[in-house]
Amino acid sequence: MGIDGIGKPPPPGGLGPAGGVRPGEASPIREAFKVERSAGPEKAAGTDALARLERGEIDVEQYLDAKVDGAVAHLDGRIGGDQLEFVKTALREQLRTDPVLTELVRRSTGSLPDGG
Repeated sequence: MGIDGIGKPPPPGGLGPAGGVRPGEASPIREAFKVERSAGPEKAAGTDALARLERGEIDVEQYLDAKVDGAVAHLDGRIGGDQLEFVKTALREQLRTDPVLTELVRRSTGSLPDGG
């Protein structure tokens, strides 16, 4: 009993590379996972608000409001208005009381909300 391919002549055109695609041919796998480049670098979320804070156009409270609004934007229309306000309030309270978050706010903005 033989193993497939051993002792038999190669197929017409040769064996080709291990991936099964010959040079110059488009790989169906590569084409399926091909990702197009974007037109240019995009701004990170919140960069505009941080720039406005740095220019003095808004204060730290307004910056945090913008960050909270951005964080819950995906929930708009999915949950009720009262629930959305509850989530926003809870996030703002966490930004005010959680030591790790307050340190992140201080490092990113240079100050703390409420004059801290």
